[in-house]
Amino acid sequence: MLCKLAEQNSVRVTGDERTGSFSGHGMEGDYKFGDDGIHGKFAGHGVTGTFSFEIGKAAVTITDKPFWMPETLLKQKITEGLATLWDELA
Repeated sequence: MLCKLAEQNSVRVTGDERTGSFSGHGMEGDYKFGDDGIHGKFAGHGVTGTFSFEIGKAAVTITDKPFWMPETLLKQKITEGLATLWDELA
């Protein structure tokens, strides 16, 4: 289902059901499925970080961002993207 969703949104996913990578819309990263959810890293548009999706919980950690990008705007964009993903997976 995740690969189908990625394809619908012009995101390229390579790998298998346990590990892989993704790229699209100027972002790239890798992921790993574990017993407790999906974990990975991402980079693009001057932003790098990590993410995890577990049942009932999502977390994104920004490790580097452009100095000119306000943190509130960055958090807003990430929240909007996660909400869109959640709606499409539901």
